[in-house]
Amino acid sequence: MRIKRALRLLAESLTGTHIYPNPLPRGVSIFSDIKRALPEHRIEVVFDVGASTGVSATSYLTNFPHSSVYCFEPIAETYRQLVLNTSDDERIRCFQLALGASRGEGNMLSQGTSTMNRLVDDASIYSADSVKSTELVEIQTVDDFCQAHEIARIHYLKVDTEGGDLDVLRGAETLLVGQSVDLVEVEAGMNPSNKHHVPFESLKSHLEQRGYYLFGIYEQLYEWPSKEPHLRRSNLVFMSRDMISTHKKI
Repeated sequence: MRIKRALRLLAESLTGTHIYPNPLPRGVSIFSDIKRALPEHRIEVVFDVGASTGVSATSYLTNFPHSSVYCFEPIAETYRQLVLNTSDDERIRCFQLALGASRGEGNMLSQGTSTMNRLVDDASIYSADSVKSTELVEIQTVDDFCQAHEIARIHYLKVDTEGGDLDVLRGAETLLVGQSVDLVEVEAGMNPSNKHHVPFESLKSHLEQRGYYLFGIYEQLYEWPSKEPHLRRSNLVFMSRDMISTHKKI
């Protein structure tokens, strides 16, 4: 073991990269953690809310090969790239929609195919900005979409909407209360000065009240705008109470 560790440290020093042991430690890869903790769980329906140009959808198919991935991306230019990048795989279904707390229309900040695009309350403040503009988008709820498309269960619900994550969860109330979503991934703000993302405490409280408990914390990012070392945001993955009972180790 000492020889292996010495060789690993030597390789790390030569390459400038960290070499993780196998299996990976908890919290490094959600896919590795699901495989290890839930080995018999078959993920067949994935919702990729805030799919951007399709990188995440491709990753889901690689790791969940039996799944159908429903991609939601409201910005026209980003949606066009999403369709272009995923058109050769029939397991990916793309929808030019924003998902939120209720049905309607909203103004979304549009910066090309930026992953920072998000719904905004006041579109007028961006009207004179040569870099930022807004685009009117259609909003549906997860519950309404699933009812219309006869989807009874979501095995993995990923939400990355740059501050709109709690609204997406509010629009999935029926499914969440009914324990019809197995795993939920959201993006959380990890300190009070981060006004861009939903606070960790709010997401945790909302999901726990509906019977969902923290499975893992991923992609921990420091406060890069101010170059401060404390956490800015992280991806949180929650699992349903029913899933916990099913996969409880005896």
